[in-house]
Amino acid sequence: MSNSIKLSKLLYYVQRFGDHNYDLLSKLTGIENVKGVLSMLKILVAPTPRFSSLGISLFHTTVKLKDFTLKPKDFYYLLDGMIMASLRDAMINNTIILDVVFPRGRWDFVQILEKMSEMGLIKDYETYLEYKREIYPVDYSAFNFESLTFERAILDKPREAFQLPDLSDDFSPDWVDIYALGKKQENPLRSWDEIARSIGVTTDEVIYHYFNHVVGRGLVDAFYTYLGKLDFRISLIVNDVNDEIVRELSRIVTLLRVSYLHNDKIYASIVGQRHMLYPIIEFINSLSFEYKFVHEIYLHPLSPRYVMTASIPYEHFTKENKWSITLRELKENFEKEFSRILKETESYRK
Repeated sequence: MSNSIKLSKLLYYVQRFGDHNYDLLSKLTGIENVKGVLSMLKILVAPTPRFSSLGISLFHTTVKLKDFTLKPKDFYYLLDGMIMASLRDAMINNTIILDVVFPRGRWDFVQILEKMSEMGLIKDYETYLEYKREIYPVDYSAFNFESLTFERAILDKPREAFQLPDLSDDFSPDWVDIYALGKKQENPLRSWDEIARSIGVTTDEVIYHYFNHVVGRGLVDAFYTYLGKLDFRISLIVNDVNDEIVRELSRIVTLLRVSYLHNDKIYASIVGQRHMLYPIIEFINSLSFEYKFVHEIYLHPLSPRYVMTASIPYEHFTKENKWSITLRELKENFEKEFSRILKETESYRK
């Protein structure tokens, strides 16, 4: 077996099981020094949360700006940290895609969007609730480990989705679980000691909660694994939930996930390197022609001007093990943050 095949196999299993169980990864791949290999490659591994097990829901929201030019990071503060991504489209500059997370069964954040609309900050918005998702491992068989570039953007055959099994049963995460997961999402390189100090518990306690509850109870779907330089992210919205379309989209080597949304839509999240952009867009457009679906493509260069990402909003999870965010708090926070952003904008213009 060639070295590149072994490495691509290793990264496949890292995306399934994480980068912490070296013995398991060694048995699955035949690589003896897994820890050393992962360290040499400088791989970034981040857990993806299973929202249903955490008591929260994910909403995909498309916002059309009006006159006031808000930045992606402004939405994070205006919605009191209840977003995991804020993405400006590079082709239509007044469009921002938001991944909003909120306690399950509640839509209070929509009132803040309504308020923004009334104030003339945004022209329009659409928000859709995710009811199912499929995670796809990046296919590193198409990756050159010497140049750290993908040699192909589109595979010949579809890939299979996978997710770690949901083992939560009646288990409810406590605040240490939520904080440990959030802190690891926030910075995958953050040490257990750092996390322990930041929340005031012992390192052993953090490690126990992370491996026995967060990972062991299936509070994560999978692990996103990043290697080499990525240049862009694509948000694709398809007005059709045909499984054949999803299977074909899985041929994109860097498709990360597909979200099934209410209102019969799917949302695909894709990353890539600069040379992959045209082949990916051409492939999507060819699928649209073949399967006769309407779609929207939003392009987000990976720079602070266009992309802001965040962890689950662990700051809103209390030591009583409940998500705590009220409509009154949302409105008060919005007023405060809007006033701050307005002052900063006026000062910049002067």
